[in-house]
Parts: sequence; C-alpha cells; structure tokens
Amino acid sequence: MAALINNSLVCSNSTTTFFRAWCTFLHNIFMLGLVNVVDAAQIDLTTVAIPGGAGTSMGFKIYKTNDALTPVYIKVEFGAVSSATYPGIWITVGTGYTVGGSMTGVILLARTSITDTASDATTTHLCYGSGANNRVCFALFTSLSNAPFWFSFERRKDTNIADADTGVLIDYGLGTTGHFGLCAPFTGVIPVKETGFQFILSTNNPAAYGNVIPEGLRIPCLGPSEPPGMNVAFCNSNDYGAYAEPTLTINTTDVKFKQAGPFISTLRGGSTACADVNTRLLLRYD
Repeated sequence: MAALINNSLVCSNSTTTFFRAWCTFLHNIFMLGLVNVVDAAQIDLTTVAIPGGAGTSMGFKIYKTNDALTPVYIKVEFGAVSSATYPGIWITVGTGYTVGGSMTGVILLARTSITDTASDATTTHLCYGSGANNRVCFALFTSLSNAPFWFSFERRKDTNIADADTGVLIDYGLGTTGHFGLCAPFTGVIPVKETGFQFILSTNNPAAYGNVIPEGLRIPCLGPSEPPGMNVAFCNSNDYGAYAEPTLTINTTDVKFKQAGPFISTLRGGSTACADVNTRLLLRYD
C-alpha cells in the first residue's frame, strides 16, 4: 500500500510540460500496486504531444490487478475530452485484454470520459492518490473550482469486508456534478451506473458527538445493499478541514483517508436533499 501527493501540477494541456506532468503522475498512482502490461502500442509519456482539440485521446496505458483473484484490466486514455486545454481521461474496465488496446471478456465499465470544466495554466494545484495490488483511487486538481475529477476502483467485499472474487466497485466524479457509482459483478447483468452515492451521515453539520466524528462509508447496491468498500467515504463540510487525513476503523482495520478539499461536493447527486451540497469526499490514502 502506498500514496502519492503532488501540489505542483498545472491543470492545463496547453504545453507538453503541463500535459506530460499530470499524465505521468496519474500513471505513477496506478503503478503503486497494479501492473502495467507489456504492449508496445501504449503511450510514451515522455514524448507525447498535446491534444490538438476536444475529444482527442493521445494514447493509452493498460493496468492489471496484481493479486490471486480474477484478473481485472483498466485501460486509461490520456487527452482532452471536452476542450483542448482541459485535462481529461477515458477509462474502460474489463476482465480481458488483447495486445493493441482492445478490452475483452466481461466489460465491467464501458469506455467512460472523466473531465471537468475548467483549466488554469498559471497556478499549480493539489493532486493525490493511493493504490495497492487490487485497488486504486485518485483525485486531481482538487484546489481549483470546477476542475477536479476523481476515480476509485476496488474489488467487491464479503461480509467481513475482505476482497471477494465476485466483481468490482467503480466510483468516479467531478467537482459538484457527474458523480457515479457502479457495483459490477463478474457474472450476470452489469447494472446501470447510479447517479450519486448511498451513505449515512448526520444531518448536523458539524456532526461531532463529543470527540467522535461520524463518517459515512460508500454503500454499494446490486439490488439490496452490499458490504461497503474501503476506498471511498464521506463526511460533512464542517467535520474536517480541507485535505485533513482522518483514520477510520473499518471492521477492526485502521484505514487512512484524505479529505478531497472544498471543491468536490454534492455527492448524493442532488443539491437539496439532506443538505447534500455540504457533503465532502474522503479517498483512501495509504
């Protein structure tokens, strides 16, 4: 298990230096525990040019889980989704891969774009992530309004909150919109991704009870609710300061998280329900 943080990345594709820097940081996060498969068709992050326009993928990397369970492959394409200067990625997740870039087997997440609606070529911004042999999560450009985007991948859990060889949990989002969660099984029907997340938090803000601050774990749903994942949690805006690093005890296991700052919110998917605009994201950080 390991974590990375960088507060010197520029949220822009306007120069090769800016573009290569955030792409390389993201690659390094995936490499904290996953394996980069051997494929000469993959992008060279030291020589890649900047995207020439919106909707341009400049190339891809393929990452594979590194545990003894069913292999899962994650294809990450680096480029510009909605505007040439806005950093963006496309992610595809499946159980198989063919050299040259084709995802095969069970497609757990079809090709999905993740990008926000701002860039900033003059100021650096905070990015962080963590990973292990069966999970990864990251949040980029968290200190710029309308710029963050984040992603989490981990295996489904059993009743003891241990990894189960039955499917994966995939979560991602932007700043205040575009938050989606998916519990994708290896067999059966892949459900439609859900807008926002299910979690339980106090309606008090702050929600402290004495010295205890309640956090809400992400509750997956595949019909009925399932055991929570360990990559993603939530808190109220006044419970922790921006980028605080609380430790949550999950089924006797201490797990370190990092609050993703003030610009990622509205995580249930609606701005009015349960004062949702005051919810904040916690991503695993160990």
